[in-house]
Amino acid sequence: MDVRRSRVVVVGTGHVGMTVVSTIVANGLCNEVVLINRTPQRAQGEAMDLADGEEFFSRYTKIRVGDWSDCADADIVIITAGARPIPGQSRLSELGADIDIVDPILKSVMASGFDGMLIMVSNPVDVLAWFAWKRTGLPSRQVIGTGTALDTARMKTIIAERTHLDPRTVGDYVIGEHGDSQFIPWSTVNIVGKPFARYLSDNAAKYPDVTLDGIEEAARRRGMEIKALKGGTNYGIAATVAAIVKTILWDERRVMPVSTLIDGQYSYDEHDVFLSLPVALDGDGVGDFVDLHLTDDEMARFHDSARIVREHCAMIADRL
Repeated sequence: MDVRRSRVVVVGTGHVGMTVVSTIVANGLCNEVVLINRTPQRAQGEAMDLADGEEFFSRYTKIRVGDWSDCADADIVIITAGARPIPGQSRLSELGADIDIVDPILKSVMASGFDGMLIMVSNPVDVLAWFAWKRTGLPSRQVIGTGTALDTARMKTIIAERTHLDPRTVGDYVIGEHGDSQFIPWSTVNIVGKPFARYLSDNAAKYPDVTLDGIEEAARRRGMEIKALKGGTNYGIAATVAAIVKTILWDERRVMPVSTLIDGQYSYDEHDVFLSLPVALDGDGVGDFVDLHLTDDEMARFHDSARIVREHCAMIADRL
């Protein structure tokens, strides 16, 4: 009998990497997780510590330390490695340090013969996902940045906090760059099917201090606020990565806003840039795009976001 087994390789065992690993393992998303870190003894300690909890998880997952050869037949490689962020530093300003870390990782992954799905978590994620696509030569559907999936979840959380509703009742996406130029296309946001702007106007007396601009700014700054309070983020991004992994390995065709190649789809009229738009993810990676039919103002913001990301891609193009 041919038993299908799934392997996920996580590169980087810092706070983000190990929270990603623990979330994947706790949810039993795959058969095996392999840890790769520049300090193998650190990875070994993390693997042993997490394995000690296997008795209490719903499903057994093999956890071990590996090397680049383990990427050869991996279903998914997740790159979380990066320099420790400086409080107050924008994601784009992390590019100089993180490209020096990510570039040799990509070379080592591909030298193994890897041909699976590559998930980029390191920031600036849109720029590095674009670079990874160029550097690896993998089909664009197989290179995914976490993008604004987390920002979308943050926005739903903020709406829920301010309206006292379950965040799962909110239908919306944050799109564009995972950074300061991200935005919420309010024309598409609804709450249990009702346009959110209409919902607010219908309940103005109940939510006098809730505004669209206030929600958008809070969603944009939430990551930096968390970093200022605790030094970094790890739980939210780990849940995001685990959701992407589950969607791919379980072939769910779940629609998520992830950073992917934008190359003339629908009316977006952008090319050769990685940005977040809602796409269906499945066992083959990035599938169908969802055309949001943006307003003219929203489209202008999308183009501005693309311009910013493309300018930073140009800064590292000479490394290709």
